[in-house]
Amino acid sequence: MHFVSGLPRSGSTLLSAVLRQNPRFKADGSSAVQGTVSTVLPVFSNQEFAPVTDDALRQRVLLVLFDAYCPERHAQVLFDTNRLWTGHLPLFAELFPQSRVVCCVRDVG
Repeated sequence: MHFVSGLPRSGSTLLSAVLRQNPRFKADGSSAVQGTVSTVLPVFSNQEFAPVTDDALRQRVLLVLFDAYCPERHAQVLFDTNRLWTGHLPLFAELFPQSRVVCCVRDVG
């Protein structure tokens, strides 16, 4: 599993279209998995749930979210696109240590 992120109007949609030309790759436009992950993560830092949660539980729950949104991620190379993925780089290192993030940029001026 790999991730595409970057600035608006920087070519991430075009990159996804080029990647999709390879039949081994799945690269759709922006998915909802990022929003779901961002919603679930604060629950694990909530003091009310702290006594019953740990890193292993957090990892399992997050991996289930990715599996639910991307069930084919084990069968081929998957690129998930969202501008906000760059805010989750430590999470990727933990959940998907072999993953890469392609960050599209452009001249802001």
